[in-house]
Amino acid sequence: MGTLWHWLGFNLFVLAAVSLDLGVFHRAAHQIRLREAALWSSVWIALSVFFGLGVLHWYGAQPALEFFTGYLIEKSLSVDNLFVFLVIFRAFGVDARYQHRVLAWGILGALVMRGAMIAAGAALLARFSWVTYLFGAFLFYAALHMLRSREKEFHPEQNTLLLFAKKHLRVAGRYHGELFFFRDVGRWIATPLFLVLLVVEIADATFALDSIPAIFGITRNAFIVYSSNVFAILGLRALYFLLARVLDYFHYLNLGLSAVLLFIGAKMIAETWLHIPARVSLLIVGGLLGLGIAASLFSRSPRGQASTPARAGGASTAPAAVSISSAIHALLGPAEETRALAAAQLFHAGRDLAESVAREWRADAELAPLLGGEDPEITVGIAVSQELFARVRAANGSPLLARVPPEQDAAEFELHFAGGVSLDILTTTQPGGTGAIARYLAKFGEGIQQVEYRSTDVDRAAKILTAKFALRPVYPEARPGADGTRINFFLVNSPGGARVLIELYHR
Repeated sequence: MGTLWHWLGFNLFVLAAVSLDLGVFHRAAHQIRLREAALWSSVWIALSVFFGLGVLHWYGAQPALEFFTGYLIEKSLSVDNLFVFLVIFRAFGVDARYQHRVLAWGILGALVMRGAMIAAGAALLARFSWVTYLFGAFLFYAALHMLRSREKEFHPEQNTLLLFAKKHLRVAGRYHGELFFFRDVGRWIATPLFLVLLVVEIADATFALDSIPAIFGITRNAFIVYSSNVFAILGLRALYFLLARVLDYFHYLNLGLSAVLLFIGAKMIAETWLHIPARVSLLIVGGLLGLGIAASLFSRSPRGQASTPARAGGASTAPAAVSISSAIHALLGPAEETRALAAAQLFHAGRDLAESVAREWRADAELAPLLGGEDPEITVGIAVSQELFARVRAANGSPLLARVPPEQDAAEFELHFAGGVSLDILTTTQPGGTGAIARYLAKFGEGIQQVEYRSTDVDRAAKILTAKFALRPVYPEARPGADGTRINFFLVNSPGGARVLIELYHR
């Protein structure tokens, strides 16, 4: 297996599949919905299974078991890598409509890089038998590194190659839709979306350093290694949009993946003396990954929050509080890009916390139209001190202050950035007073105080939430809010245990 015709035929299939994906099915930029992501994820998994069954039929059980084991390893490593993609998109505030385009072009680059790395790895293993021990030792290192780094924050905007590219390329100060480059006065200008693509490519090259040696621990057949890699990453985009909202709950997957890498590293080192059949390897790999996933689902707490008490009022847990505070103060930055990144981090932190609850609300056929359906209009409210309120407002062009009823003891203004990122900056007019913002600041300090959802009828939505979800609104009926809005609030518990204050408003 692995003749010239196998390689040509398989790569022609891959090029045709990617061309259809980009040129036909996803030609127009749009936000990938859950149903579409589930459909495409099922299609790619089905194609992978059919390919494996074809290998079984034409070449026998051994190559088929090797393919399925390699595919399972690569797919599982990809799930953990999706968390990094999520952080990248959050950090750069990438509009949901353009995330698929970034991942699609990123995969084209990944196919080239992985093909070259697999060819190099196969050549080294064929020529130097001791490379097997080197790969095994590297997998031990990768597993231990994965365990040590599981709680560390990832900052893609600080990547060295990205900073080099920003220094030596002409980069626009804002996104230009789905474009990576555009012409301006006869010159090509890179957009921030190209920098995001660059970071995704760098991240995938890093991931391949773990996954490719791991699959070589299962089989020496370069075609099996390549095809299992390709099928796993071809379905990566659909899997991202399918799992993006629950990725934070897979924090124990790292333990299962580390155990898999340790097993395969030991298998490579000991294979001269101990042969482990392919079916046994598949069972061990599947069992270790299953334990990691089961532990994650059983704990039901977001990644990085497994053992930390939650803050009330929509704030995050203690470890995340430091980054939230840093992001708030980054809104004072002199560069618009710095402020936009900080705003995106705050927006996504608040939105994701609230969406863990509000997603169930929008699944209700009667309530969904009142809350914007699958694409709600969301604003995250940030409570800050009076002094910081004034400084953030000045640093962002002194936006107009909202008209807030005097009895609510609050002042606020809005900040809007690319990608649908909207923040309300809030403060109290009477420090130490009895207003909601004053009480929040006194109890928690500066942080994410509330998450706002635009509604077409707040009172009707509140009645449905009371009747169907047994939730009690803060006020018996909607009351006046800022700039002539009508508002009401719900204090709810997220699946991770954090308290979230959700405001419904309509104009």
